[in-house]
Amino acid sequence: MSERTFQLRLWLIAVLGSIALFVVTELIWEEVPDVFLLVYLVGGFIINHFISKIRNLKSEKAALKDIRQSG
Repeated sequence: MSERTFQLRLWLIAVLGSIALFVVTELIWEEVPDVFLLVYLVGGFIINHFISKIRNLKSEKAALKDIRQSG
């Protein structure tokens, strides 16, 4: 999977997951402030940011390892 496809899926999951969580929250509570959706979106984006950073670090380490082995 290309990096661009991975990023697109990750952000799409964050947005759809936030909306789904907001709908579930509305089903549990009768009246939910709209700020909950914003909080869920920001939380999802922060989690995605860390997932992306971890993936980039792992790919950089793998690239360095390949360079060292071939050199």
